[in-house]
Amino acid sequence: MLSWWLISILVVVLFVTVFKSQDLVNVFVVIKKNLFLIFTVSLVLFVGYSVYHITSTYDVDFTSYDGIVRGGKLYFLWFKSLFSNVGRISGYAVQQDWILNNTNVTGK
Repeated sequence: MLSWWLISILVVVLFVTVFKSQDLVNVFVVIKKNLFLIFTVSLVLFVGYSVYHITSTYDVDFTSYDGIVRGGKLYFLWFKSLFSNVGRISGYAVQQDWILNNTNVTGK
């Protein structure tokens, strides 16, 4: 439960930082100025959620050395499968025929 509160607080801080300007034209300028902060908060959120997911799914105990080793192995196996799945989805998307309309558009 504490991890969800931490994630919620970090998301609120991220939104307040990015959208502190009322002018929507300047949102990209604010994002550019705070890119490192946005990246850091996103990385912390990703790692926090993924570790929470692994520990809750596989009931990992981090109070012992063996539990830490088991948790690390599970985490990196999960991370590897994440990239493998993204690679398979990207490969599938690249192989698709994305031409929706095969007519010649010449303006005539």
